[in-house]
Amino acid sequence: MIRLNEVHILKPYELICKFNNGAVRLLDVLPIINQQLHHEGVSDLLNEKNFANVEIGEFGEITWRKIVKSTKDGEIEYWDYDISPEFAFYNSVEFNSTKTA
Repeated sequence: MIRLNEVHILKPYELICKFNNGAVRLLDVLPIINQQLHHEGVSDLLNEKNFANVEIGEFGEITWRKIVKSTKDGEIEYWDYDISPEFAFYNSVEFNSTKTA
């Protein structure tokens, strides 16, 4: 099972992802966010300060805590926004730090 061990922000909306299989990959998160803007609260990730709160969840996923807003029966709840480690792995490119320096 693939998991993230580390996640670091390279620049706004680009994450360096270190996986448990030793791979280091670069994930451009902006297209993912843009595809999910119909979920209330996801647009908050376009704020660099909010984006910087990225974490690794208990299952090795990329997560932002309490970012998605849901209203049911008049009650407001905030849910985490997650990107699975498999999605992150297969939708990223190999990261070579010498190319970006």
